Amino acid sequence: MEYTKLYSSLEKLKEETTPKWGRMSSSMMLKHCSAFVDVYLNKTKLNPFIFIVGFVFGIFHRLYLKYIVRYNVKNYIKNLPTLKVFNTYQSKNLDFEFEKNKLITDLKEVESIDNKYLFNNFHGVVPNKAFKKVVYFHTSYHLYQFDVYKT
Repeated sequence: MEYTKLYSSLEKLKEETTPKWGRMSSSMMLKHCSAFVDVYLNKTKLNPFIFIVGFVFGIFHRLYLKYIVRYNVKNYIKNLPTLKVFNTYQSKNLDFEFEKNKLITDLKEVESIDNKYLFNNFHGVVPNKAFKKVVYFHTSYHLYQFDVYKT
């Protein structure tokens, strides 16, 4: 898990880069990935229903990533719907550079966490390595979607 690979992939991403699938713009994708990190770092408050659904879903999702997808972006299902908290389709006039810099800052924060275990809204208490792996996978998947992350 090399976060430097994510940073170099982000440097290749341009505002006009189009995805291989889906309908998000590159700015929307960056905002979506930051929203994901914000939820995983508990910076975003979730309503109780989403918290419960997310917690139950999160346990199965982590097992799915580990044993079915095997953390390979090529194996993950394309065009899945997303939770409202991560949805950026309604976002207009996004500043590409701002969104890119925010995501880089968020990823550096995740990378720097050294607690042995973390609590987040989707997985409960998880080992640091598993937490970082989920964030890394999600970001790499979307950078792969925009053809700037090479496996």
